Amino acid sequence: MLNSIAVTGNRVLFEGLAATITMLPDSNCVLTFDDSRYQPVIKPSTEIEAAFGTTLHLVPKDKVAAPKAPDLSIGDLKELERRSAYIDELNRLTKKGGIGGIAIRKQVIARVAREIGDTKPISHSTLARWAKKSKTHSHGVASMLGKQTRHRQSSFSQDVQDFALEIIDDYYLQLGNPTVQYAYDCFVESFELRFGKDAERPCRETFRKWTRECVAPIEAIERRQGRRAAKAAARNATKKLRTDRILERVEADAVNLSIGVTDENGRYLGPVTIFGVIDVYSRAILGLVVQVGRGESAGPVIDSYKHSIGPKGPDLLPAGLENDWPMYGVPEVFVSDGGPGYVSMKTHAFLLDAGSQSQIVQTYAGWQKPFIERFFNTLRTRFAQTLHGYCGKHTDRPNLDATIKEKASMTLQEFRTALYEWVVDEYHQTPHRGLSNRTPYEVWVEQARVFPPHLPVNFERLKHTMGETRICTISGPHGHQGIQLNNLRYNDPENRLKRIGMVLRSMNEPAEVQVEYTHNDISRINVIDPLSDEVFSAFVTDQDIEPGTTHAEWKARRASHYADKGYTGPRKARSSRAIINANEGHDANMRRVSSRRTRPAPVNDVEKLINESLEEDRSLSNPPVGGNSMPYESLETRSEEYGQDGEYEDD
Repeated sequence: MLNSIAVTGNRVLFEGLAATITMLPDSNCVLTFDDSRYQPVIKPSTEIEAAFGTTLHLVPKDKVAAPKAPDLSIGDLKELERRSAYIDELNRLTKKGGIGGIAIRKQVIARVAREIGDTKPISHSTLARWAKKSKTHSHGVASMLGKQTRHRQSSFSQDVQDFALEIIDDYYLQLGNPTVQYAYDCFVESFELRFGKDAERPCRETFRKWTRECVAPIEAIERRQGRRAAKAAARNATKKLRTDRILERVEADAVNLSIGVTDENGRYLGPVTIFGVIDVYSRAILGLVVQVGRGESAGPVIDSYKHSIGPKGPDLLPAGLENDWPMYGVPEVFVSDGGPGYVSMKTHAFLLDAGSQSQIVQTYAGWQKPFIERFFNTLRTRFAQTLHGYCGKHTDRPNLDATIKEKASMTLQEFRTALYEWVVDEYHQTPHRGLSNRTPYEVWVEQARVFPPHLPVNFERLKHTMGETRICTISGPHGHQGIQLNNLRYNDPENRLKRIGMVLRSMNEPAEVQVEYTHNDISRINVIDPLSDEVFSAFVTDQDIEPGTTHAEWKARRASHYADKGYTGPRKARSSRAIINANEGHDANMRRVSSRRTRPAPVNDVEKLINESLEEDRSLSNPPVGGNSMPYESLETRSEEYGQDGEYEDD
């Protein structure tokens, strides 16, 4: 018992007071009470062991048990012995702290029921509940006994209740939020098969009560809605996040708005995504960047960070603003979630270069960055819902009469202008309850006098940083064509790309360079010189692309119509009489040339010549007999040269 009680960190109840045990080198224990009104108590470990079960009780983490033993009857003690047999066998076959799988639990039930002679074995789900309770309560399985004496006795047997819990476990505590009615219908069907149609069954209200009492509320949410919903339900606002000055902590995140935008000619670009940065102390918006399309890459994230750090002069703001936007400076820490753009190495390198720290909080845990989440909610209710093209959240879209594309009625520039006007002239000028009814503008200006914001020393270089990177080839035999990126040509007026390409080719190396770019402005890119590691700018060669043009706008302007191709019109060349006559004359000429090349050879003349040659050869090979002519003698072997058996005989 000493090893399980007198251990540093164990939580106990000593004489009804919650305390924590700390072991000392001299085998003594220090009991530190949660209530600061009581001084710590030092006791020998042997005394702690002796007090266990009487004045001292072990409490698991995050649990507080009653300081007295449960009041159990004789029947409860027998039931405790029965349940303990199942739990002990399960603990023997499973790992410490686990409850085993369904197969293991069924194996334990069959073995224990056979050994103790249990005529009514429990279900595997009931064994799982017992095992969990034995590990999470200081009284173990006994914590579930002895309670019936304090409540009205149920009119249904334990078998019926256990069977109902099995149905609840299989049909109600499942993902998808099944209704109580659905689970009760399944229970009635299974109940009649097991107990008969004439058996008295619980009503729907009794079954619903059992569904509420079977598991803890947070566990029920996890099993019915998932871990994310359970994590959100389990959070508790125990203290308020506090900062002492501006730029001490800023929060960053992105939100997808169901608002479609078009270009100047009415071509649809897509829905917008807003990347925002908010100062926690003043609730002022430091940076705001609008992107066309979904996704959180490093490019727009770094663009929003640059917008928050840099000053926002009149040349960067819409002309009709009534107030200025004085919020800027290097924050001490950027707080964001685990989105791909916020955790990328490019983003962390930018923050390190700017002199800020990055703090990544848990994804899908909005309460860990509550200020930016609250701002986005205000953005939806006070700004987006005033736009007729806003389609609401995804849960509202099935009730819409038109799609986001069909409702798109604002250009990208008009949306940016409206957004900046709302932030600068309305949000910053509205009293905030969390600021003692002062406006974010007033709080920022007041704090800026005490803690003046400053720019990083390398701001001129940082403001040209871009988040997307790629390796590109310098085109042309002499590097005069620059580089191609996203079907656009880029080159620099100082011919640095040309010189880099020629030097690399002279060294028998590929003429490749690393470039930085962003989809929010395709008019220029950054090129990293591989010879000197310097960064210089290259500009798009297409003069129709103005500074600030987004990639979505350019794609809409140069959209491909290949997928929409169909009948494009009549082909005039097929019906032109001049072309038809010319083609017929060409075909006639080709037939004459083909007939001359493929006419048959004079077979009769060739045969005549061959016969004459054969007659001439025959007359020369057979001269007449007489005179000096030699008699013709056959060259074939004579039969006398061979024996009777046809074998050759030697002389």
